[in-house]
Amino acid sequence: MYLGGIVQMGLGIIIVFLRYVPGMTDGEITLAVTLVGVGIILFGLFVVSLASGVARGSRASRLSATIVLLLGWVLFIVDLVISADGDWSGVLIQTAIAVAVILPLWVGAGRRYFAVS
Repeated sequence: MYLGGIVQMGLGIIIVFLRYVPGMTDGEITLAVTLVGVGIILFGLFVVSLASGVARGSRASRLSATIVLLLGWVLFIVDLVISADGDWSGVLIQTAIAVAVILPLWVGAGRRYFAVS
């Protein structure tokens, strides 16, 4: 989960740097892309902070982490719509991160770990 949050922060930084792409001349689009990138960075920081709660076995942290990862995925969809560049790589990476983190939290050994505490 720590790794997922760190990757999400990195993708947010890349999105913020997209404002310097030569095709981004409209101020409103540049601002929107920057704000979405900052939101993704903040969600990544929140995921990293939730990871410590999950490591301690907190049920609330498990539910919160699931919600935050899904909200981060929604932010990538919003970024895809706002930037209108047709680049699905951020959405695909976030989907892979969300699946890789959420599934172990809710199925198999992860489910049994949280059921005990």
